[in-house]
Amino acid sequence: MYPFKLSPQDAEMIEKAKALKEVFASRARKVDEEGGWPHDNWKDIVESGLLKLGIPKEYGGYGEEDAGFSHACHEVVEVFASACGSTGWIIQNQYHCHGLVAALGTEEQKRRIFSDIVTNGVGIASVGSEVAPGRNTSTPHKDGKITFTSDITPTDGGFLVNGFKGFTSGGGAAKYLLWWGVVPGTDDPDVGVCVFLIELPHAGVEFVPGWDEAIGIRSSLSGGAKFKDVFIPWKNVLGEPGDFNQIHPYTFELAYASHSLGSAQGIYEEVRQSVAARQFLQDDATNMYSLGEMASAIAATRSQLWYAQYLYDQKMWGEASHATLMGLHMAKTTAIMCANKAAEIVGTRAVFHWSPIPRLARDARVATLHTRESLIMKVVAKTEVTQEYFPKAKYGRRIPASERKTWADFGFKFERDVA
Repeated sequence: MYPFKLSPQDAEMIEKAKALKEVFASRARKVDEEGGWPHDNWKDIVESGLLKLGIPKEYGGYGEEDAGFSHACHEVVEVFASACGSTGWIIQNQYHCHGLVAALGTEEQKRRIFSDIVTNGVGIASVGSEVAPGRNTSTPHKDGKITFTSDITPTDGGFLVNGFKGFTSGGGAAKYLLWWGVVPGTDDPDVGVCVFLIELPHAGVEFVPGWDEAIGIRSSLSGGAKFKDVFIPWKNVLGEPGDFNQIHPYTFELAYASHSLGSAQGIYEEVRQSVAARQFLQDDATNMYSLGEMASAIAATRSQLWYAQYLYDQKMWGEASHATLMGLHMAKTTAIMCANKAAEIVGTRAVFHWSPIPRLARDARVATLHTRESLIMKVVAKTEVTQEYFPKAKYGRRIPASERKTWADFGFKFERDVA
């Protein structure tokens, strides 16, 4: 483990995560079969203090200014994903939301939300993805990268929001949702993407059942949700329009890549143990070549993710994001390659439920679908061609400060700290 900004507290938390890995691995088959939510795993995460790893110290956590996006947080994601894909997916989404609140929230919002997480161990989920089969909304300024069509209607004291979000990982078990939309008055997310806080339970929020029919990360509650006339007061509006695209320096993708790397590592560990226990597998040159190929791909992928993390730590935001997208591509292909090689090396033992390999492979494959490779590679290639490094290149474009608009510019006057 390369010690990126690894304080004694970080090291202690990572060791706690490694101890929980064995516990989560022992529960993983049951978690996978039942779907729903891994209550026991979440309880262990809360009691271990690992939620605090993604919260800045001034708000009761263990993190620094990169809380939620730190090397230590990404290590925990990888460790958990190597045992249970659902649990790894849950913790990466939680940390991501911590980072969003830390970067976009007011002091009052940060103290209110983080205090609740630290004291009560509540969950928080990002709810942005909108799924509309057969419809592709794209305009030149959006470049088809990010779009929200949910309705946001101004009302006394805030907004009413309506719409359907296709994926709400962890939302059904959370207390807080970070709900994404575009401010009324523009259709350009680079100018107007905004994040709202919804507190659950809420009569206007309906989670759609059925995610437990998925083949992987089945206990992450990643299904959709309907939102009908949900009132959001100004005190629950985070930041100014466009802040996520224009001033927030971090992206979700490094944690996402860490999850895929963890799945690959978990598969590899099972294969390695099987080969170590069976001399006839070691006697097969093809098997040994494939095992070495798996180990090499994992090591190369981890090195790329460490490099991306290093760039973030140097505050080279655009270069870090670019390296992250390349690392994400590597992590996805490595996870899929390891799943395929596992079956070739281990043989029929890799197709039974008592083996972790099929579950880890299914978790890995479902997770790879979060963002299409065609989009990731398009962004990577375009950056390579232009040599223009923008942290949110996957989400939109950099706009001049003169084109930025505030809530006041859109005609909204409010006191954010008043309910």
